[in-house]
Amino acid sequence: MRTNAKKWLALLLAAAMALSLLTACGGAGNDSGADDQQSSGQQTEDQQPSDAAPADGGQTGDQDQGQQAEDRQPAEPDKNDLTVVNSMELQYANNFSVDYCANGCKIITNGAEQKFLWVPEGAEVPDDTGDMTVLQAPLTKIGCFSTTHATLFHAIGAIDRINLVTTAQDKWYIEQVAQQIADGTTAYVGKNSEPDFELISAAAPQIIIISANTIHGSEEVLEKLTELNIPYIADSQHLENHPLGRVEWVKLVGALLDMEDEADTYFDDAVARVEAVTAAAAQEEGSPTVIQTYVYNGMVYVRNGGDYVNKMLELAGGTYPFADLEPEIGGNTKMTIEEFYAQSVDTDVLIYDNTSDTSVASVADILAHGDFLGDMKAIQEGNVWGVNKNYWQSADDVATMIEDIATILYHPENVDSLHYFYRMPAEAQ
Repeated sequence: MRTNAKKWLALLLAAAMALSLLTACGGAGNDSGADDQQSSGQQTEDQQPSDAAPADGGQTGDQDQGQQAEDRQPAEPDKNDLTVVNSMELQYANNFSVDYCANGCKIITNGAEQKFLWVPEGAEVPDDTGDMTVLQAPLTKIGCFSTTHATLFHAIGAIDRINLVTTAQDKWYIEQVAQQIADGTTAYVGKNSEPDFELISAAAPQIIIISANTIHGSEEVLEKLTELNIPYIADSQHLENHPLGRVEWVKLVGALLDMEDEADTYFDDAVARVEAVTAAAAQEEGSPTVIQTYVYNGMVYVRNGGDYVNKMLELAGGTYPFADLEPEIGGNTKMTIEEFYAQSVDTDVLIYDNTSDTSVASVADILAHGDFLGDMKAIQEGNVWGVNKNYWQSADDVATMIEDIATILYHPENVDSLHYFYRMPAEAQ
């Protein structure tokens, strides 16, 4: 019995040990597989991009990306936000301003204190524009009531924006304007003092540029333009007492046409050229006295000391004998021929504006106003110069005019290089 019991006990112990081994082996195998799977899963996760779709199908990630894109997208400007964020920089001009608003509009103010709200192409007009005249870009049809206005368009290559003028075709020295009148793309509507309003209506200008003095001198014309719902803007270019101030009005036209870059480039080039002339003149010996004037109805029109023409003479290196005559005011002072002679007899250079006094074509014609003028130093030495007919239609080209004056003062032997002046002959030819 003991022998059998011992046998059964031995068998039971062997079975238990076998079962224990089997269990241990199975458990070890399962743990190893789990570790491999976990390690593999972690490796796969590390290799995925950071914005991989989560288990919910990616909705949360897409929303985050959309939100980020929306944050990066610039907000649409508020059409009613007329907060001024910047203003045009002006160096010499005093009679206009341009302010830039948060909504992309521009507020343009001229010398007559008119205000215009320039609205970008395709943009909505603000709900409240106050007393400002709205100008919706692009402005492609503009009227010019003076030839000097057209020069500002000429400066930046925008003559094609002019669709009506008050100067006849044969009076134009800006060839492109004359050609546009011939082609019918620009209408001649009669004199600015009494234009043909039917022709103006047919041309349908978006705005007309007029001189500031017209604002106060031709109320009937202005009232009719208002009746036709045609806006007008006063150009005070001629009131600027510095020649570069007159040129800087190109920036107003640049603002109207959204061509500020072109206007800045043109103006900066003019300033650089004038500064170069002034620097060169400073190296010359002496400073010749020089006058630019004319006679009308027996009176001499002498430029005031503060006038832009005299500033041109000075920038070219000259000295103006009447510099103390109204030194803060532009324009002219009238005086008798005898008074003029007494104060200018020793002047070195005489520039006679025979575009204003058309009776003069020679020095002899000047002496017809008073033979005693023949004693003037400039006339005695043959230093009398006339003005070419294209002068007043070249208000944008002040730099060349000043270069011409410097040539007259210091290098008259280079007369063939002049653009706007010529040596006046002793007798009519």
